[in-house]
Amino acid sequence: MASEDHTPTALAPTLRVCPICRSEITRDAPHGLCPSCLIARVALRGAPPAESDAPGQQDSSLPSLRHGGYEILGRIDAGGMGVVYRARQVRANRIVALKMLPGGPFATDTAARLFQREIALASRLDHPNIVPIYDVGEHEGQAFFTMKLMEGGTLTARLEHYRDPRRAAGLVAKLARAVHEGHRRHVLHRDLKPANILFDNDGAPYVADFGVAKQLGQEGGTMTGDRLGTPGYMAPEQAMGHAKRVTAAADIFSLGVMLYELLTGRRPFDGSTPMQSLRRTIEEEPAAPRSLRRDLSRDLEAICLTCLRKKPERRYGSAEALADDLERWLRGEPVVARARGLVGRALLWFARHPTAVALILAATLALAGAVATACAQQEARRQEVLDGNVYAARAVAGAVLAQLWHYGVLVYRAAADPRAAALVEQPHLPALDELRKAYVGRNGGPSLVTWFVVDREGVLLLHWPRAPAPQGKYDFRDYFQGARRLAEGPDSGVAYVSRVFRSETDHQHKFALAAPIRGASGEFAGALIATIATDSRLGALQLSDGRRFAVLAARRDRERGGPAPASDEFTVLVHDGVGHGESAALRSAILSDLLPAAPASGAPALDQLQLPPPDRVASVDDWRDPLAERDPAKYGGAFLAGVAPVGHTDLVVIVQSRADEATALDADPRLRVVAWSGVALTLLGLAFAAVSAARRRRRRLAYER
Repeated sequence: MASEDHTPTALAPTLRVCPICRSEITRDAPHGLCPSCLIARVALRGAPPAESDAPGQQDSSLPSLRHGGYEILGRIDAGGMGVVYRARQVRANRIVALKMLPGGPFATDTAARLFQREIALASRLDHPNIVPIYDVGEHEGQAFFTMKLMEGGTLTARLEHYRDPRRAAGLVAKLARAVHEGHRRHVLHRDLKPANILFDNDGAPYVADFGVAKQLGQEGGTMTGDRLGTPGYMAPEQAMGHAKRVTAAADIFSLGVMLYELLTGRRPFDGSTPMQSLRRTIEEEPAAPRSLRRDLSRDLEAICLTCLRKKPERRYGSAEALADDLERWLRGEPVVARARGLVGRALLWFARHPTAVALILAATLALAGAVATACAQQEARRQEVLDGNVYAARAVAGAVLAQLWHYGVLVYRAAADPRAAALVEQPHLPALDELRKAYVGRNGGPSLVTWFVVDREGVLLLHWPRAPAPQGKYDFRDYFQGARRLAEGPDSGVAYVSRVFRSETDHQHKFALAAPIRGASGEFAGALIATIATDSRLGALQLSDGRRFAVLAARRDRERGGPAPASDEFTVLVHDGVGHGESAALRSAILSDLLPAAPASGAPALDQLQLPPPDRVASVDDWRDPLAERDPAKYGGAFLAGVAPVGHTDLVVIVQSRADEATALDADPRLRVVAWSGVALTLLGLAFAAVSAARRRRRRLAYER
């Protein structure tokens, strides 16, 4: 019943094929038949056939011949495992299909044995979609059997009718259940293809032609060779000739090929020659059905591709499971199969290129090791930078403290001069200028830019240089409170360092050095104040090595009529991005925790200009610069900061570095070696995969030739 050749061996140009048994014959064979078929035709018909006889056509010259109770009416088809005739069963007066062994009484013992096995396997199957066997017999030593005659033709002629996905799925589901019945009875078909799917007059499909079937668990060959089946429909294990590895999964693969052909209009492993089809079946993955037909369901595509997996164990576990999944899809329910995603395709590539994968894995491990080492070195570098910034912050804070101590001594001595007490009694601006010059020189020092005198109530008496000033008292200022506390305590010899305030004279942010002025009896008579113009000259704050810079910040003082600021409110006085007299606001609990708490009312003045304990420092690995909003390109992002207080004052120094720049490492030579080794292994793996693909292509071309 099968018209396709069961052997994939390409014929040599000098040979041809016997149209009945498909065996190789020479071009000059009489009547185009092999000797066995020629003798059989003579025995049955009394004369050799003309070479123009075609399968499937009733020969008008064929005489009526009673053969085992059957009248042969004409030949329907022929294949490697038998010849099928249209016949009338005389006793029942019905038309049947009669199949006989090619060669008749002259067939070999092997052919006769395999024909008997086909009869035995086909007769044990009883399913609505398997062609039923009516009768088995023998006439004049020649075995035959009869089957239901299928007037509807083969699936090959109906492929276009089943282009609709739902029709195709329904058809393959019915065929899968019929095939499962065979598997359940230990019969493996091994040659499922459209030519072996027949239809009756009502359009019901039937699985036919068990000519190369075998009983599961038993071994045996056929008269057509070791590779069983038809190229293009065979499973990879069949195509490789591994008969012992062929299981029920091979029939599932063939069902998948038919489903693919119905859905897309082409077979997944078509080739220009049978050898090319076999090679593609073994080596290549099928194109996704949706790449050929975009309207297909993804779930139906997944079902089809699951049938076509190269490894038998990765297909459906049974033909019944395939039928169940197709029927689930028809009902609109979730299917068991799922489309192979990126991970699945990657795993498939890995399985086919194990050497390349091993090299790439080694490269990945090498690179991972290099990255881990680099991360460890970067973390060590990060800590090194933090420690360096803390050390630099302490050094800068110490330099600022020394500068303030020097200025503080000068201001304190000027306030203790009798001329300062005379200024409270008789305010005179030239006298204040002379007092200033006497202690800091004619230029007034590099940073002490303004001087003024207030009385014991905080009223402003004198201001140098002359500048209009609001009337009122300044007893709310921290510098006045600090000077009064110094007057009430023991002689410290150093002025008080105030918090930062906004001057009502020039509206710039400053901090001050304030010392008490005592009267004749030693009572507190007023205060002499010198303000600091914060700039990079103060304590060598212009620290910059290209990667870090120093910042000076101070707690805010209260403003006239305003509430006392919170302890974590600071004003930035010195910064890489802050000009002379400018400032920026900053809030930080970290800075506040390092500074002394505000003294209680009436408490004695602290010894501000003494070195703090060594542990009064902080490191911050995620510091945010206060100027980030002004200039995000320059000051945005994270900084590594070291923080140190300036003595026991309300001033603090921050030395900061950009985190990304500070931790940038010069590559360790060993890391370079490891990294480049990883790159080399990766390239070697990819090259190996490319060479393997080229070798497979050369083998394929040689195989096809």
